[in-house]
Amino acid sequence: DWLRDPYTIYAKYILRLDPLDPVDMPLSAADRGSAIHGALGEFTQKFADALPAQPALVLRSIGEKFFAPLMERPEARALWWPRFQRIAAWFADWELARRGEIEKIAAEIRGEIKIPLDNERIFTLSARADRIEQRHDGSFAILDYKTGQPPTDKQVRTGLAPQLTLEAAILRKGGFPEIPAASSVSEIAYVRLK
Repeated sequence: DWLRDPYTIYAKYILRLDPLDPVDMPLSAADRGSAIHGALGEFTQKFADALPAQPALVLRSIGEKFFAPLMERPEARALWWPRFQRIAAWFADWELARRGEIEKIAAEIRGEIKIPLDNERIFTLSARADRIEQRHDGSFAILDYKTGQPPTDKQVRTGLAPQLTLEAAILRKGGFPEIPAASSVSEIAYVRLK
């Protein structure tokens, strides 16, 4: 937002304005994304140490809770819930394949660093990481789940999509709990859920 539309930052943080939802607003991709992120976040937090015997079934059962408020809408029942079930099956297989390289997982973890601007002012850079994995070699992987189109490599390289690189900077400076400063980041990646 800072690069693309700085007025949104002014409106949100200085004027403290929040956009109002229209009356009887239809469900949006953000609603679907929030439900999916919530289910994956809870699943990963609950099973950070070891996966359950049937991870897809357990993830679907967690997903029911997050999709419940949306299920009165026909599009959620007919389209979104079946898609989530397919995502849950894929995610369970992905987790099973990935867990062999992982020592420890933190999900939905908040981190921040303080950046001095001058002698009096400090800028706080904060982020919530969807998933941070500590690998057996001691390095870390930072992953972000995307239910929509992830940023392109060019957007990341040019700084228009700095989320994961900023999360890596926070990690390297010791801004995430229980991760020591100067830790190595071996992977940053978007995980597309479709």
